[in-house]
Amino acid sequence: MPGVPADPAAAQTRVHHLRQLLPDTVTVGVSGDALAVTGLNAGCDAWHSVLAGTFPSPALALTRAARSGDSARARAESERLQPLWDLFARHGSLRVVAAAAAHLALTPPHNLPLPLRGLGADGRAEVAAVLERLGLSA
Repeated sequence: MPGVPADPAAAQTRVHHLRQLLPDTVTVGVSGDALAVTGLNAGCDAWHSVLAGTFPSPALALTRAARSGDSARARAESERLQPLWDLFARHGSLRVVAAAAAHLALTPPHNLPLPLRGLGADGRAEVAAVLERLGLSA
């Protein structure tokens, strides 16, 4: 599902309602990285993440904390990543992660297919600064 309500109680109600409508064989997942912790803590089974493909360690730490019932630790992991979530909101998660992958030399600088446009020089510098501040490397 695309995101969940930001309010944890409302998110839990939504996930519970979906579970009543769906067979047990259906996995309930959340997308929208900034809302992942809310969805996982509300009972989603999975997080469909743009971040995890490039930075699996922080995504795993957040997911494992939530899935083990340690919602406080999961929230702390997500709060640590807030500077990335802010960049995602401003520039789009795909463009930010593409800039991060290029910054880490995992891809060429212009790595998005046309007609998508990557971030300009200022946006790329902002991504690089956030990655450094968070200590994120591939």
